[in-house]
Amino acid sequence: MVIYEAKPDCQKVVKQAKEEAYQACSQYVNRYVRLQRMSGDSFEGYIVHVDPEFVYLQVPQQQPARGFFNPYYPNYYYNNTVLPLVLFGLLAITLLL
Repeated sequence: MVIYEAKPDCQKVVKQAKEEAYQACSQYVNRYVRLQRMSGDSFEGYIVHVDPEFVYLQVPQQQPARGFFNPYYPNYYYNNTVLPLVLFGLLAITLLL
């Protein structure tokens, strides 16, 4: 039993938006950007990878994670988190200098 099925015109619009976001993100791999989602959330970081479904954003942590800080190793080796963000959920991509 099908509970929901997107209308063909809606499918076409979502597919086109996802393709446009993929092309835009692909041009800015290894660049510092701000990504804004349709939900209103925004994230700043470096685009480290893009595939047809997700953009992977490396987001620097502001402070060491509680319980995982080791004073004998430099923080910069372990202080980044990579967020997979769904391409069709993106609203805006801003290049930050």
